Amino acid sequence: MKNRVYVLYGGKSCEHEVSIASACNIINELDKNKYDVFALYINNNGTWSKPLQIIKSVTLTELKQLDTSKYSQIQSIFDFFVGVLNTNSIIFPVIHGTYGEDGKVQGMLEMFNIPYVGNGVSASSIAMDKILSKKIFRSQDIPQAKYVSFSKKQFISFKSSCVQLVEEEIGFPCFVKPSNMGSSIGVSRCMTVEELFLAIEEAFNFDYMVLIEEEIIGREVLIAMTGNEEIKCSLAGEWQRNISFFNYEDKYMDEGLTPIIPAVLPKKTYLKICSYAKNAYKTLGCSGMLRADFFITEDHEIYLNEVNTIPGFTQHSMFPLLFQRSENKTYSELLDYLIQLGFSQHKQKNSIQYIKE
Repeated sequence: MKNRVYVLYGGKSCEHEVSIASACNIINELDKNKYDVFALYINNNGTWSKPLQIIKSVTLTELKQLDTSKYSQIQSIFDFFVGVLNTNSIIFPVIHGTYGEDGKVQGMLEMFNIPYVGNGVSASSIAMDKILSKKIFRSQDIPQAKYVSFSKKQFISFKSSCVQLVEEEIGFPCFVKPSNMGSSIGVSRCMTVEELFLAIEEAFNFDYMVLIEEEIIGREVLIAMTGNEEIKCSLAGEWQRNISFFNYEDKYMDEGLTPIIPAVLPKKTYLKICSYAKNAYKTLGCSGMLRADFFITEDHEIYLNEVNTIPGFTQHSMFPLLFQRSENKTYSELLDYLIQLGFSQHKQKNSIQYIKE
């Protein structure tokens, strides 16, 4: 009997469109001879459509049309999980950002005891929270850019003090980011106090906590990691670019981006990056996969920028490219491996005794 793979995508997230693009690639690259593949779509309002089996390939346009206006919605998520899914089923969550990458979906799947691909609840929720993850990485002496943070309530009550703190601790230029958001959404580079005020207000549209970081002048180098207990670290990669900051469109819409794999680095620098990346992976308690993004200065100083527990799987995404070049394997083989890790992690969790006999 084939395993069933339900690719869960869309969701109530500003990264909804990126999720659809990632799902399209995953669905088309999954080996239909090995798996029964289903598209499981959640629209922008959080409504689930009934799963649709994909026999061959699907276009991005077709996946965008799998809305509840065309296909019947799931009347009861409970009935779906209990009645449709079975022991040879696994969920492949590819909802980037809120309500998917932040541990919420993973928590629901844990409650139903359903296997899924990728990171668990705690790793997902902590990694998604930039402020919390930075505090944890700091406790492990993983180098990072200087930063300050404050809530929307603090900013409304003490605007002058908050801006003064940024000027004294960070200075200009600086970057303002929502704490819980990805794909550079709500992120601004600021050169003046006036720009800082506008950027903070923009960031608060996406979260009630903001992070302000110093600008690090250097190359952005990415590492892909896979595994549960045993962690595989990929070659380092970077994008050939002429801009200092990637916004949403640059990351996902620019077809002219050229990946450089492996990134040209001294071996000592690469090994340091791998050490920091693996430390972050272990500290968060990751499983399945993670992408870690670093800045490297001309003096070879290393700074961890951020980590992604559900990295992009679009045609422009670095994570699958890094795996393919590092392991000399296909996109389809990467998906096989991640699914295998998901089943293995689920089996290990089920070996835990929860009731004292």
